[in-house]
Amino acid sequence: MNLFGKKRPPPPATSVNNSGSVTVQETGTAIAKLRDATETLEKREEHLYRKIDNEIKQAQQFSKQNKKKEALTCIKRKKMFEKQLEQLSNAKMTLEAQRLALENMNINRETLEAQKAGVAAMAAATKSMGGVDAVEETMDAVEEGLVDADEIGQALGRSVAMPGLDADEDDMLAELEALEQADLDSQLGNVNLGASADDEADLMRVMPSAPMPSAPKTAVKPREMTEEERELAELEASMAM
Repeated sequence: MNLFGKKRPPPPATSVNNSGSVTVQETGTAIAKLRDATETLEKREEHLYRKIDNEIKQAQQFSKQNKKKEALTCIKRKKMFEKQLEQLSNAKMTLEAQRLALENMNINRETLEAQKAGVAAMAAATKSMGGVDAVEETMDAVEEGLVDADEIGQALGRSVAMPGLDADEDDMLAELEALEQADLDSQLGNVNLGASADDEADLMRVMPSAPMPSAPKTAVKPREMTEEERELAELEASMAM
């Protein structure tokens, strides 16, 4: 029965699961009970403060009326109420300490659950990748694959030897010079001394051109014709017409 005459239903007992730990819901229920109990004590304190004030006023009135016995009785009741106030204050402090502890435990539980979820997620992600060893093996395989790809590219870009076609470079140059000399001899053998103008042109293309003598640096002055030579030239010209 509470202070104001109303009967409260009994609070449900805090249950503990099979593992012996209290669930979050049960902790919340306990915190609510502690808060309700604290509020009840605060109301009780207010009621006692009013009772104390009333006893003080009655003691003053009885003292004015010279009723010492009644005044002392009021003082005794006042002392009793003050003692109850002290007990209520201690009980309220205990309830508040418990409530704060449970609230901190809830926060710690949530933090722990979050950390557990993070650990589980990290473990699942690591497992899905095959673990650290698998990742290291994969990276080693990637590195080896890149090395192999580079070696394959170098192997494909290498010049290959042709069987039967490999010969010494000096021998091939000598053979080329022999072919050129044979072709030149063949062209010289086909030259005819009484060749036509076309044959002479072909011969000129085959034979190296001889250096032409350079023109005289000073021009030769033409000889003047005599009178007889001039008349003879005029006669020849008239005959040609």
